[in-house]
Amino acid sequence: MSIHLTEGRIAAALAAATQPEGETPWRLLLTRPPATQAAVRQAIYRAEHPEDLFGFGVSRPTLQAEASRARIVQELARRDGYLAALSAAEQMLSTSPVLPTHVDVRLAPWDDGPYLVISFHKDPAAVHAFAAHFDTEVAELPHLETDIRIETNGTTESGIRFEAYTLVDAPAVAE
Repeated sequence: MSIHLTEGRIAAALAAATQPEGETPWRLLLTRPPATQAAVRQAIYRAEHPEDLFGFGVSRPTLQAEASRARIVQELARRDGYLAALSAAEQMLSTSPVLPTHVDVRLAPWDDGPYLVISFHKDPAAVHAFAAHFDTEVAELPHLETDIRIETNGTTESGIRFEAYTLVDAPAVAE
């Protein structure tokens, strides 16, 4: 979970949000808003599978209210992930000896966090310089039948994972 995802921030986001109709009002819920990935997933799952709670006395409007709060927390965490990755990209680009052709931030909902994909257009030397600067290893891997992928992977000081790569033509095979 994000370091920025505090109880106060969650409360502010809920106060600014419009609750869907038909749910138990958030202020009447006996549970606290979820603040972890597991708690968010659990709240959403419970609303989608109320039959699993047979005999626990939790009403459908309450389950829906807990899930709608969880979705708001999930979006806060995703936003924090994007911002952390963008900040890491800014730090990396400000010190990198070579500039990439493309920088992409990827973040699946509640995956292993955000990561950066940094590409160089047909420039193995740039990948090697980038790897040397960030103290990572370079690997050369076959890619499809006609290319070689030259890549390096690592993690920034702030914990954001990254991969930098280029594709180059594979050497022609003599017949």
